[in-house]
Amino acid sequence: AAVRLLTLPDSTFLAGVATTDDGKFRMPVVWPKDKKLLLEISFIGYTTFSKSIPSSFRGTSQNLGDIALFSDGILLGETVVVGKAPLAVTEQDTTVFNASAYRTPEGSMLEDLVKQLPGGEIDGDGKLLIHGKEVKKILVDGKEFFADDPKAALKNLPVEMVEKLRAYERKSDLARLTGIDDGDEEMILDLGVKKDMKKGWMDNFMAGTGNKGRYELANTLNRFRDNSQLTIIGNLNNTNNQGFS
Repeated sequence: AAVRLLTLPDSTFLAGVATTDDGKFRMPVVWPKDKKLLLEISFIGYTTFSKSIPSSFRGTSQNLGDIALFSDGILLGETVVVGKAPLAVTEQDTTVFNASAYRTPEGSMLEDLVKQLPGGEIDGDGKLLIHGKEVKKILVDGKEFFADDPKAALKNLPVEMVEKLRAYERKSDLARLTGIDDGDEEMILDLGVKKDMKKGWMDNFMAGTGNKGRYELANTLNRFRDNSQLTIIGNLNNTNNQGFS
């Protein structure tokens, strides 16, 4: 199940985790000043559990005990289970996020999506962190994208192409090459591309103007196949924006 903490009254996402296989979770959180919190727990086919967290919990460790989720289905001639796509599930050592469970504005890039993932954040240096660990590589269907530059992938891959995101740790390139475990593991984010997005080109165009004659034009073309990846980036501006990382 996916567990989220939201601030009230604006329902801003604060923190999130996925439960373990036996349904347990632990979520350290920095409590915002003068804010009430709302705990939400969701799982496909079940009603979402919501609970207001009182300010008296601030600075304490709390055991919430057993929490029950109830089936959310309707009967239409045959049994049909209806529910929202889970935010995330755990498969062995991999956390799998469902992109369709998150709302992003039309035309959003990957960086807009990962900020909403439970345990996901982008720090002040633009580095992507999952569960507090820096993502060293972003893969697309298991293949490296922009080599060792996750920032480029974050800024140039459109959210609409992504079906699932898989976060996991693996041995370093050196350890996998030599077969000798050096104890160094790297966090990986592997994007699964929607099948219908592999049939043509994905185009994202942006234009903007500002004060003192400032302007920016940018266009990104992506094409992904099972055996190839192709990205074309164009950027014209007078704002000193590199445009791709």
